[in-house]
Amino acid sequence: MANQVIEKIERPIKEQTFPKLQSTYPGATVHGRVITTRVVGVTFEGRQEVVARLRRGDRVWLDREPTNPYDRNAIMVCRENGEQIGYLNRHLAASLNPLFKAYGYPVKGRVTLLTGGSYDGYSLGCMISFKLPKQHQLNNNHNSLQFEDWDDWDI
Repeated sequence: MANQVIEKIERPIKEQTFPKLQSTYPGATVHGRVITTRVVGVTFEGRQEVVARLRRGDRVWLDREPTNPYDRNAIMVCRENGEQIGYLNRHLAASLNPLFKAYGYPVKGRVTLLTGGSYDGYSLGCMISFKLPKQHQLNNNHNSLQFEDWDDWDI
């Protein structure tokens, strides 16, 4: 059973290279392959309750949402259990969408900071950090899915 390989069958997309990223985006910073950003959209659709259960260091997953009616480049941020926290801001998502599409899998990240509070109308928020896939992992041609071990580096 361990020798069985499950392949993601998809029409090949054109060769994708790392996008040219700015060093800063609204609410985000880029340091090489590591991006730290504020999660947006946390006040909609009951997401405040989800954010309230987050703890610093919790693992999150980032994945494209091409069917989003408001932004075709949307990249959603979810907890490990699938509960949605929010999205990357639209400027960052537009730059990263081709790379996420070429990678073909969700990207792993961590909660780095929890903000806000429920006192006097303030809302909860969070910052996350994640590593972009390496160049050789793009274009759906890698032999096996390998996630980087987040426990090996500090965020």
